[in-house]
Amino acid sequence: MGLDIIQLRELLERELGSTELEPLDEGFYREFEALEKALKFKAEGAGERGEDVEERLALAELKIAEKLVREIIRTRLHKIVDLAVRGVPAPMTPEERRVFSLLVAFINREELPSGVPEEVHVEETMEESVEVKRTIREAYIIEADIPRIFDEELNEHGPFREGDMVVLPRSLASVLEERGVARRVRIE
Repeated sequence: MGLDIIQLRELLERELGSTELEPLDEGFYREFEALEKALKFKAEGAGERGEDVEERLALAELKIAEKLVREIIRTRLHKIVDLAVRGVPAPMTPEERRVFSLLVAFINREELPSGVPEEVHVEETMEESVEVKRTIREAYIIEADIPRIFDEELNEHGPFREGDMVVLPRSLASVLEERGVARRVRIE
C-alpha cells in the first residue's frame, strides 16, 4: 500500500510533537513522488473525461499532500541542522543523510564533497499572502455518512453521519453538495 494524505498528516503531527526525528521509511520521498504522480494522473484523467468535481477533488488532494510534505521537510530539516551542529547522527532517509553530511562538513569547515555546486540559484517564490479572512460558513444537512475530510487550509471536518446538521466552509460544502451528500439549509 502506498502513501496517502492521512499518513502524511499523522507523520506531520508526530514530527511536530517530538524533539527527535521520527522514523521514516527509507523510500519515503520516492513514495511521496509516486503519490504526487498518481494524483496528477487522476486529475488529468478526470479532466479528460469531463468529470469536473473529481478533477477538482484530485487537485485539492494534491495541494494538501504537497503542503503536508513541505511542512514535514521543514520540521525535519530544523532537527537535522540541530543534529549536525551537535555532531549527533540519527536514523534518516538517504536524502536526509546527504544533507546531514554536507552540514557537518560545512560546520567543521571541511571541503565540501565534489558535485556540490558552489552557488545554487534559488527562485524567490511569493508565499501566499497571509491575510485574515473570514471563511464563509453555512449550515448543511448531511445526507450520507462521510468520513473525516480536510479543507484547503488542512482543517479537519467530520466524520459525519447521515442526518447531522453541520456548519461548513462554503468551499468544502459546495463539493459535498455537488456529490449529493449535503444539502444547504436556511437558519432564520
